[in-house]
Amino acid sequence: MFNLVKGTHDVILSEADKYSYIEQTFIQVAEFFNYKEFRTPIIESSELFQRSVGDSSDIVRKEMYTFLDKGDRSITLRPELTAGIIRSIVNNKLLALGDIPVKAYYVGPCFRYERPQQGRYRQFNQFGIECVGVVSPYRDVEVISLCYYGLKILGFKNLKLVINCLGDDESRTNYKNVLRDYFAKHLDNMCGDCKERFKLNVLRILDCKDPSDQEIVKNAPRIEDYLTPKSKENFDKILKTLDNLGIEYEIDRNLVRGLDYYSDVVFEFHYTSSKGINYGALCGGGHYNKLIQEIGGPKDIEGCGFAIGIERIASVMNDDNLFADIDESLDCYVMPLDISYQNKAIEIATTLRLNGFKSDVNLEGKGLKGMLKKALKFNTKYALILGEDEVNSNKIVVKDLKEEKQESIELDELISYLDQKESEDCECHHHQNEE
Repeated sequence: MFNLVKGTHDVILSEADKYSYIEQTFIQVAEFFNYKEFRTPIIESSELFQRSVGDSSDIVRKEMYTFLDKGDRSITLRPELTAGIIRSIVNNKLLALGDIPVKAYYVGPCFRYERPQQGRYRQFNQFGIECVGVVSPYRDVEVISLCYYGLKILGFKNLKLVINCLGDDESRTNYKNVLRDYFAKHLDNMCGDCKERFKLNVLRILDCKDPSDQEIVKNAPRIEDYLTPKSKENFDKILKTLDNLGIEYEIDRNLVRGLDYYSDVVFEFHYTSSKGINYGALCGGGHYNKLIQEIGGPKDIEGCGFAIGIERIASVMNDDNLFADIDESLDCYVMPLDISYQNKAIEIATTLRLNGFKSDVNLEGKGLKGMLKKALKFNTKYALILGEDEVNSNKIVVKDLKEEKQESIELDELISYLDQKESEDCECHHHQNEE
């Protein structure tokens, strides 16, 4: 017996269905926004993440899975996907074509060496998008709204967009200088992480979760006092457009996100359940203006993106019963009453599948009672019974398990019969909703 590696988990059966439901929902929304799928390698050069994510981030300092390969090269299991997506865009010279923005979506596993806890694993799955070649603040709104609509379609109602502006290069340079002056006076009383962040990226101190450090942060200079006119103007445009779209937000001047490449707008979506449970941030993202250049791309190309953790979203949806609308039923279960009819049963099941009916067939030689029990276990709509009379007359018995009614149907008419049944069910459901 082999045990799971610590911090990993199997995603199987109904849990896998839920993950796929989340992923497919966001994929569909992304494609409505004209984003295209990118699939990049799980392993990348370690330097890619050191240059992009930043030496001050907890990911690079504490959490990366890094090893030397047989060629003595430093390789890292990707801790996030943005850097790999940007590398792919640069490597494939997509920006050189001048057809911007490049709009990418992705989904796949990431790896971080951190303390395993509920909904947080060392191998986890992310969905995200990157819009590369941003020349307008309205692209930032597009990214934010895509995330918002994806979460709304999944059933999240009490969403709160938390947003901030970190400013452009000039804004952040001026702000970092006054922050260093302020925190230098308090550094002896701050945690070890903050002392390290002071040296590497003083902005990251604003994101410290230590209660005593948060008290110090409260009185720190505010970023809005050091924004350039351009950064202020762009941020105002973003906020006004969010107002027009009906997306409510709260400005949090201490929101900096955990990755060093962010600039200008950064954001998170927070969620409070129907029971009043505050789950905090479900996902987040922001704008970046130097990341493409850091990874070897052209200067002055900016981008914006976000990522969500599939495990995190699934955990919250389970807690708040947001998976209720997932249809896990089987359309048809074909039940041959004798093993000599199994060949015919397979033919019927194949025809059903090719016509869009999710179907299974019993090939274990069970009796009628046992097969009906199995059909109910699969939450089946229609049990299709194939006995001697049916084989001889080229018919099949269709039993509606919900209404507990059955009819004998000509095999040649089976698909049209089921199509009609499904159409009637849809109309019934529509009329019930109207009432």
